[in-house]
Amino acid sequence: MIKNLPTITDDLIVKLRKASEDRGLWYYYLLKTAHDKGLDIEDFARKGIRAVGRSNRYKYPDTEDLEIFVDAFMDDISKNLFEMELKGIENGTAQIDFHYCPMCGAWTQITDDQKFIENICDIAMDVDRGLFDTYDCFEFKLGKTICQGHDTCEIFISKK
Repeated sequence: MIKNLPTITDDLIVKLRKASEDRGLWYYYLLKTAHDKGLDIEDFARKGIRAVGRSNRYKYPDTEDLEIFVDAFMDDISKNLFEMELKGIENGTAQIDFHYCPMCGAWTQITDDQKFIENICDIAMDVDRGLFDTYDCFEFKLGKTICQGHDTCEIFISKK
């Protein structure tokens, strides 16, 4: 069962979450329509979404310093939007937990098909995988997710 309740209710963050929910709806309806038409959503969706992630490289610093990168990744807006928490940086790996996901919130409003939600969540995470494709010094790993029924989404950013 998916538990995904926001605790930060700042007006700006609520408005930005609405935009993220809308993006989640685009993902859902595009992928659901493609799936229903018999298309292999894994093939085209992952490639396209990963390309979006690579195109976001300009938003982040040109650095090999993990702490500098994490600070930029967890800017104030993102931190509040996803209710992010830096669990720590140890042995060249940062763990960041997301306590809320607006896209998951949108998906659970329109379907109870948890397997499909888990799948589109993982595909949506290709935007982050694509970003990390642009760094020779960092790698990205997704741990547990809210869409799988966990309390948080865990991401790990490591120095290569």
